[in-house]
Amino acid sequence: MIIYDDFIQDLDLLDRISEDKSFWQPGYRWWDGWWNSEIEDLRHELITQVWGDLSPHRGLSCQGFEHWVGDYSAEDEPHYIFNQPWSLKPHFDKDEDHWQEFKEVIGPKMGTVFYPCREVDEMEGGLLNYWGDYGADLMDEDHMLIYPPNPPEIIKAKFNRLIIFDASKLHAVSKVTKGRRRTIAINLWDKKPLEFTRDNY
Repeated sequence: MIIYDDFIQDLDLLDRISEDKSFWQPGYRWWDGWWNSEIEDLRHELITQVWGDLSPHRGLSCQGFEHWVGDYSAEDEPHYIFNQPWSLKPHFDKDEDHWQEFKEVIGPKMGTVFYPCREVDEMEGGLLNYWGDYGADLMDEDHMLIYPPNPPEIIKAKFNRLIIFDASKLHAVSKVTKGRRRTIAINLWDKKPLEFTRDNY
């Protein structure tokens, strides 16, 4: 896991993201990347800043980017697992359609979480929990999670903080107890997930 604080230098971009309704529309999207497609919206602009020529990780190849947003608040009903409440329950990022059809976990090449909104600094709870030693191979024979053998790495949400990690390992977000936690997640894939190859996508 790598953490960069004050990552985006163009703070005007972050202010525009915070106010842009289309940026915060729920649902999973796919982008083929700036080398194949036009930059059409603020999400594409942000992805290009995070992973493009100015990125400390520039040159990392992939087929494209899966991206979606999370918006959690203290008023949301929690999910309970491992005897504690979560805003986003423990999970692995994976090709969900492939999983449903074949019960085989195929994860992304790399995962990214970014906090573009200033309000997150006033939030309480909403901590990223990351079990870097817990892969899908630790599920039981019924494909259910077992209790993690080791404690997670815990990372606080912070405005303009970028987190790069292996999203195929177990991770979760603890319950937000005050305020609002808005984030964008960006996964890099070597092979486009099955969902985005369907005719109706």
